[in-house]
Amino acid sequence: MQNFGAIFVFNLLILLPLILSTNSFVLATPFKPNAYHQGLSRASRGHDVAGVNILSRESSKPKPSTTSTTSTAYSSDTEDNYSGNERQASPWSATATFHAEATMPTEFGTFMIRSYRLVGNEEYRQSLSKHPVEPVAIYHLPPKQDANGVDYPDDRQAEASLPHATSQPFSTVTGPVNVRIHDQCFTSEVFGSLRCDCREQLMLALSHIAKHGGAVIYLQQEGRGIGIANKIKAYALQDQGLDTVDANLHLGLAEDAREYNVVPSILNDLGISPSNDNGVMLMTNNPYKVQKLDEIGIKVLGTVPVVVDKANEYNRQYISTKIERMNHMKELKQSLSLAPRRSVPKGGATAPPSDDFTATTTSKVSTDDLEGVVASDDGYCFGKQTVIDAIEATKRGELVVVVDDMDRENEGDLILAGSLATPATVSEMVRWTSGVLCVALPGEDMDRLNIPPMVANNQDPKGTAFGVSVDATRKHGITTGISGKDRATTINLMASGDSTADDFVRPGHIFPLRAREGGVLARDGHTEATVDLARLAGLQPAGVLCEIVSEEFEGEMARLPELRRFAKERGYVMTSIADMIAYRKEEGV
Repeated sequence: MQNFGAIFVFNLLILLPLILSTNSFVLATPFKPNAYHQGLSRASRGHDVAGVNILSRESSKPKPSTTSTTSTAYSSDTEDNYSGNERQASPWSATATFHAEATMPTEFGTFMIRSYRLVGNEEYRQSLSKHPVEPVAIYHLPPKQDANGVDYPDDRQAEASLPHATSQPFSTVTGPVNVRIHDQCFTSEVFGSLRCDCREQLMLALSHIAKHGGAVIYLQQEGRGIGIANKIKAYALQDQGLDTVDANLHLGLAEDAREYNVVPSILNDLGISPSNDNGVMLMTNNPYKVQKLDEIGIKVLGTVPVVVDKANEYNRQYISTKIERMNHMKELKQSLSLAPRRSVPKGGATAPPSDDFTATTTSKVSTDDLEGVVASDDGYCFGKQTVIDAIEATKRGELVVVVDDMDRENEGDLILAGSLATPATVSEMVRWTSGVLCVALPGEDMDRLNIPPMVANNQDPKGTAFGVSVDATRKHGITTGISGKDRATTINLMASGDSTADDFVRPGHIFPLRAREGGVLARDGHTEATVDLARLAGLQPAGVLCEIVSEEFEGEMARLPELRRFAKERGYVMTSIADMIAYRKEEGV
């Protein structure tokens, strides 16, 4: 609740001028300054920011969507869809002027906070009375050192780094300055919505600049510039299956309507500019912001991805859309794969995000950090020993987890030697998987058992060679064919070199797969991995396989981080097809 409370207070500071402007409230208690208000003479007087050439940009009202819907959850007309672009001049085309400054103690440390007002032409001032726009900047200078060059203790870092009413506090700071340009997200930052990662990113940024110095420029551009009302309309569309991009477009609004023309004057006021031998190290995952700043003459020296370490069931699709459709940086993918699913918290707020900022370098990382299987220079991912362990586990009749490549299906299968399948291991496999059990066989065994292709024209994207499904005949004790016992019997018979076509009826509950000759060296699929594991274990080259489903994201398949936890918790050996390929090449088998 501390994090939620801190953000609530922060947003209350932003919204207070709007509340007061309505004349709906009267402050009955006289103001009494506390220790944080002492000595801040600059906060009581305004000063104009030095003139900065701000580029203006004309924008037109988006064309209404022609798509119709029968839903009553929202209105599809766009006449009242205020997008921030309906005025002839965007408010963010104006210049920010300093208004006030104060200290702001938070759970992350004590910051300085500056408020700004925008100036522009008469038309803008009239529109401003209807739609107030007042950006703020929260900043903290880099930690200082004492006279001997030793860092101050943590409890003095904040105090030592406060600028104490310096006109341009970063003017004496050389080198890149951490800057996050954060756009308001009222729903998450005040109400605690789990539909996005905005609040967590803001908290990460504040924590980061508290430790390393920098500034957060907070702009009131709700919903990527479409406003709170339209944002709720977009939410209604997302509830019906649209992603965040298509929802905006359906409403006749821009995918991203934000403007950053006000930023140069704020940076100048803070003393962040090339003329001061410093510049912007932008804390963002979004290349759109880098592009927009470049268009208005702000050179971004580099970026620091702000990656939330845990997605949730409500924002995972939102994060995925930012990556796939809005070109957000690849580091953000870690949010998808590292996030265990959670329900809406009951009786408390979510745990605070960590302050782990993803590095921009491409150094080799531990396999514990991988979101999918990626082979290293020697061809292995998890290592040769994992293949050896998987072969030994297969030989003992145990289930093993085999993961395919990140750029393929990025899924894990439970695999079991067909000749050693038992009712218990089959039931265990069904428990953790989709339950559609397949048996991988070499082509000659498929032909011997007279198992034809399921279809004449195979259109499977991965070329999976399904055969007609089968069950063992009643003479083998089969009843319905679906129980763990019945399926184990069918699997054993399929893996037996002594079985014939007459031992099976068609269709059935087990799905045969024709493995390609050459195994994983010919095709990097789970079908070939299953046959290879059985063969390398000295058993009949046949095995049962099924895809592992996610326990953390309902309706989805388990990905590598979850598979790693799954295997560890249940004692399964885990290897990858990439490791099997490297092993076979190295051993010549």
